[in-house]
Amino acid sequence: MTHHLLGVGGTYPLLLALWLLPLAGAVVCWAFGPQLGRLAGWLVAGLVAASFVLAALSWGAATQNAAGMLGANQRLVAWMPGFDFGLLLDPLSLIWTFIITGVGFLIVFYSLGYMEGDGAFARFFAYMSFFVFAMLTLVLSDNFVGLLVGWGLVGLASYFLIGFWFERPSAVAAARKAFVINVVGDAGMMFAIFLIFAKVHSIGFGDAFAAAGTFAPALLFGVCATLTIGAAAKSAQVPLHTWLPDAMEGPTPVSALIHAATMVTAGVYLVARCAPLWNHSPQAQLLVGAVGGVTALIGAVLGTAQWDIKRILAYSTMSQIGYMIMAVGVGAYEGGISLFFTHAFFKAQLFLGAGLVIHALNNEQDVRRMGGLWKRMPFAFWVMLTAVLAITGVPPFSGFFSKDEVIYGDLQFGHPALFAISALTAGITSYYMFRLLFLAFLGEYRGEVEHGHAPGWTMNVPVAILVAPSVAIGGALMSGGESAPWARFFAPQFGAEMAAVAHRPPAISEGMTSVIVFALVIIGFIIAWWRYATTEAKRDAVPRLAGETAHMPVVLTNLFYVDAAIDLVFVRSAQFLGNFFGRMLDPHVLDGAVRDVAFWARWLGAVVRSFQTGLVRAYALILVFGATSFIVYYTFATYGMRH
Repeated sequence: MTHHLLGVGGTYPLLLALWLLPLAGAVVCWAFGPQLGRLAGWLVAGLVAASFVLAALSWGAATQNAAGMLGANQRLVAWMPGFDFGLLLDPLSLIWTFIITGVGFLIVFYSLGYMEGDGAFARFFAYMSFFVFAMLTLVLSDNFVGLLVGWGLVGLASYFLIGFWFERPSAVAAARKAFVINVVGDAGMMFAIFLIFAKVHSIGFGDAFAAAGTFAPALLFGVCATLTIGAAAKSAQVPLHTWLPDAMEGPTPVSALIHAATMVTAGVYLVARCAPLWNHSPQAQLLVGAVGGVTALIGAVLGTAQWDIKRILAYSTMSQIGYMIMAVGVGAYEGGISLFFTHAFFKAQLFLGAGLVIHALNNEQDVRRMGGLWKRMPFAFWVMLTAVLAITGVPPFSGFFSKDEVIYGDLQFGHPALFAISALTAGITSYYMFRLLFLAFLGEYRGEVEHGHAPGWTMNVPVAILVAPSVAIGGALMSGGESAPWARFFAPQFGAEMAAVAHRPPAISEGMTSVIVFALVIIGFIIAWWRYATTEAKRDAVPRLAGETAHMPVVLTNLFYVDAAIDLVFVRSAQFLGNFFGRMLDPHVLDGAVRDVAFWARWLGAVVRSFQTGLVRAYALILVFGATSFIVYYTFATYGMRH
């Protein structure tokens, strides 16, 4: 892989337009939002769609492989040796660009109906367009500093969008929490870049990856570990995951764009982009794989304890991103990226489908107050059903093929423990996702909203479009093993890494792992059906759900106490130090020292001033006293030297 990143196959000016169009939309909406009104949404949708078209037209440039140089670039700034800034479009960044602009367009279009009537309509679309620009900056940069700039801009844009309804204290708190935790990841990224530059004297990907084999093992592990901090914060991996469920305070399209399809997958992109570094550090691979595996399992377990439909999907996202991080961490790059690709479709479909329900029920999000919606909202039911079948990995839906690559990849790369975690997580995912479906759509309606807002065509059409890739894109692109279109597409970028495992085949075949995982999915479905969809469960739904809530294990209701631990170790300790400095050190030591200096200066000034009497005899007396003192001192000093 390394030699493909040492250069690119020629400049490609079209990249500049692809990158800047969303920024133009954001600037125009910020500047002329009140004048544009509803046209602001159509403008942003059109510009994001134009970026998608430019990305599609760039397919040939991104996949060209001439003289060992993969992709195309556009140089932006040549500052000093080692500090060149530009844009790089290769197969990896092209896939992310397709999702950012393609799925992003569908979500922006959906927002036209969802946000209709909001008093800050134009501001919302300015934020959405700015976010798309920030994500494109992140994935198209050809150097670490450009990636870091995009990384920070994405955090800023997510802060704006999560706290969009800033009149809600909970939204402001959620936005602040997401921003602070993401800054922790930014610090890790910066430290890694410092280490890389100190070693190779360049910020370019190609220079750093070409020198990966020359890093001392401890230094390379330090680079990868600090990059992992950045990936964990942005992609909501344990223990930096606590911002993601709270971020559901933002509008539902924000959840679909940021927390399903794009931002939270930035950590996956980072590890895949820096594959040459991880390939030279098995310890770092194990670290990332373990973080991803633990996150996948914990996210799934926490998903079983939620009642808010968006929080269920948030923990589902956390779990699925854990799968992706685990896969790219252990070296199964194609598997991790394939799950990213299919997940973008079916998770966006889940969030937007949930948005249809929330919109129709006047912002009701508690699944315990739903039920029977398949009669009232048949379109939403079929949308959610197909997406649930995809995310749980039921064949022939797309999630089956991508998740199968991830889980089998654990065995291919010699991690049977991660395979066991992945398989178990698949069963738990089946349970809580079908639980959501049964509670929301089966049985009798348990809510209070009889006549809500019927979703319009601008909301229904994007969701309907997402159904097709959720159902069929996995089989179309990923079936067929090494001859599959997906494998051939990434062969120039990750072919060497995938070939490295050919000499250590797993003990069981891929078909057998698929059977094992599918059996666990069926078990999860059966348990969910037995608890929430049988005639008896539907008849006693209201009192039984109330009792289930009351008897929920305390460790789950407190989310494994991760928030509490962070609050105790970091928040309260910072508050204690702040109080100590503010109430003790600052007023009594620092301010006290300043007051003491002023007191002694005044006292000494008063003493010296007392000598200034204006009387000649007083000055003569002082001179006589001074002269006498000198005579006495030197007399005794001379006597002492003689004796």
